[in-house]
Amino acid sequence: MKKWLLTTSAVVMMGSAIPIAWAGDGLWRHVPSTHAHSSARAVAGGPFAGHADVQHDWQLRSSVRVSRQVLREAYLASRAVYTEKLQKYAKVTPSQAKKAIAQAHPGMKVEDVQLRNIRTDLVYTGLAQDDEERYLVIVDAGNGKLLLDRLLPTHHERVFSGD
Repeated sequence: MKKWLLTTSAVVMMGSAIPIAWAGDGLWRHVPSTHAHSSARAVAGGPFAGHADVQHDWQLRSSVRVSRQVLREAYLASRAVYTEKLQKYAKVTPSQAKKAIAQAHPGMKVEDVQLRNIRTDLVYTGLAQDDEERYLVIVDAGNGKLLLDRLLPTHHERVFSGD
């Protein structure tokens, strides 16, 4: 069971990192190539070879396909193992972190409290929200103090901010 969880989490992590790297290089967009030998260059030099203005249409299909539900279950399993591994280092429990967030934002609903790391610092992240406002709150996993309490902009504030 342990090997299965480790393998699944490795596959999920690799699967989530590769598309991000490719998307950053523009490889997911299809732009017709103006170079006659661009496909040969991509095969010979790897996926990032060639001129910066040359983009490729990658039609990759594996012989093994899995459903989105299976992928979601694998992701949640890896997240649970991740949290379980780190929980022994935290001196504050998730309920204590939730209580700290609730004290900072009385009357607001507190949700999505998760143990995470930020540049190797162990913290709890959570959201405090009501009908009008939503806050991202980060709590120190060692002493329960608030490290960040930031109002998140609404959709309308982001769209109409003029920036």
